[in-house]
Amino acid sequence: MARCWSYAIAAVGTLVLLIAPSTTGQTCGRRQVDKMFLIHNGQEAKPGYWPWHAALFESKVRSFDYICGGSILDQNTILTAAHCLVTPNGLVAVERLSVQVGRNRFLKADKRGQEHEAHQLIPHPDFDINDFANDIALIKLATDITYTDYVQPVCLWNRDTNLQSIVGMKGFIVGFGFNEKDVVSDYLKDAEIPVVDSYTCINSNPDAFSFKVKPEMYCAGNRDGVSACNGDSGGGMVFNYANVWYIRGLVSFIPLRGQEAICDPNQYTVFTDVAKYLSWIQKNIRQAIGGSTGVPVHTSVDRNPKLRLLNLDVCGTNRYSNTREFDKQVFLGYPWMGLLEYAVEGERERQTVCHGTLISDRYVLTAGHCVNSLPRRYRLTAARFGDFELSTSRDCAAVNGQQECAPPTQVIRIESAIVHQNFNTPKYANDIALLRLREKAIITQSNVKPICLPVTNDLRSHKPTSYTLTGWPTNGNTLFRSQREVVDSVECQANYTQHSITLEKTFRQICVKQDAHSAACHFPKSAAALQTVQKLQGDDRYVMHGLLSYGPKECTHAYPDVYTYIGPYMDWILNNMNE
Repeated sequence: MARCWSYAIAAVGTLVLLIAPSTTGQTCGRRQVDKMFLIHNGQEAKPGYWPWHAALFESKVRSFDYICGGSILDQNTILTAAHCLVTPNGLVAVERLSVQVGRNRFLKADKRGQEHEAHQLIPHPDFDINDFANDIALIKLATDITYTDYVQPVCLWNRDTNLQSIVGMKGFIVGFGFNEKDVVSDYLKDAEIPVVDSYTCINSNPDAFSFKVKPEMYCAGNRDGVSACNGDSGGGMVFNYANVWYIRGLVSFIPLRGQEAICDPNQYTVFTDVAKYLSWIQKNIRQAIGGSTGVPVHTSVDRNPKLRLLNLDVCGTNRYSNTREFDKQVFLGYPWMGLLEYAVEGERERQTVCHGTLISDRYVLTAGHCVNSLPRRYRLTAARFGDFELSTSRDCAAVNGQQECAPPTQVIRIESAIVHQNFNTPKYANDIALLRLREKAIITQSNVKPICLPVTNDLRSHKPTSYTLTGWPTNGNTLFRSQREVVDSVECQANYTQHSITLEKTFRQICVKQDAHSAACHFPKSAAALQTVQKLQGDDRYVMHGLLSYGPKECTHAYPDVYTYIGPYMDWILNNMNE
């Protein structure tokens, strides 16, 4: 049951917006890795050489389309071009925008990358899509970027803001935009180009530039085939002073190549002059995040009074905390794992086809399809907790050299089930349900404890490269554990597109490989849990991040399993809990 399957180019006149087809102080602007190598006829950039570069993706019907570049200003602010976010039909839907940082390849991600949900889009209020004026915008993120050697902020310009101070100087532009073959580059590329004065720029092509180049813009390039191109919009042009990099420009537009909606690399590229917008940037950073940079944006969960219902004092017990994860015993190690029991018409024995994960003494999380998509003859009746080996009446094992037996299992009737209101809209989306138990689980038992949920911004901001999966196999009786490596959402969607399955949103689902460490492939029952160990109230606790939604029917690394990501549903979970 768990294994079910079942660059648009925006052009105006003879100019092209470079969208891809369908911080202050010394903590910014510094590379953490040693030297380098889009950009049209540019060089491949070394990983970590431009650690502030961000790639913007938009979730479409059956794909994640790369649309623009951007730059990291602080842990939850991205600077980009306004035309990346504003279309002739209005603002891009914030829930469809994904921001990826630390990425050095387009087609294949690695463990350095992070993906973040957009929380708020702030285009300049005077942006004019018809003439590119004030082509600048900010994206506020719902979760914090984690700084690493490959992910760092760039510095805002703090020098002379007069354009003449940089005319003739060379700066670097970076991006995944069209390469010399007129396709999106698989590798991040960079190119060094000089700034030219506005008179030279306008006279080079009066028809294209005379009414478009404003005082808040500047031009750069050599007109030699090396330039920004489609997909590079929003990316920064940076300059180095004393080994610190400062952003001065944002790629805005370039004239078309003949009648094609593709950049002409033998023309100058026009940039939004960031130095003319410093006060607007600082004002909107403060207003958007409540007073200072680095403060989390998404705090409604943190303030929710129903957090008291989650047993935060005892959740996520890490019984074998001094042992490496995959050296730990599974027995009594994951006491929140449970099975849902179904009465089946015409059968005497209860069936257990889905998991339920205990999140408090009264509530259980499971998949929406475990409630709404079962055959009619299945009726959900109860949840069973405290089990380990299903074929035995009581579980015992050697723990630290001594025999230990678990307390009896608890079978508790289900009082009510709430399936997410948008379950299966679109197909397989919002696959989550909250079950309320008729009686409280006895969580003082060693084999029955709730798991923690990502209740803080720090917990939700954590972007691990792998999770611990626990559950019972579809054809087995013993609770198992395995490590599941995260698969990049763009790669994951590409795999599923041929099956007409769309990932709902990049940040509401997690794709993982089926089994990273085992020669045997284990198919867990539906709604198995993904978790990782994190700090909560000073202790190392297990925090739940996903539950199994769907995946391929056979063992394969080609098609990842897809899990519902818990973080974006925290408000929904808490709002549906009661005393």
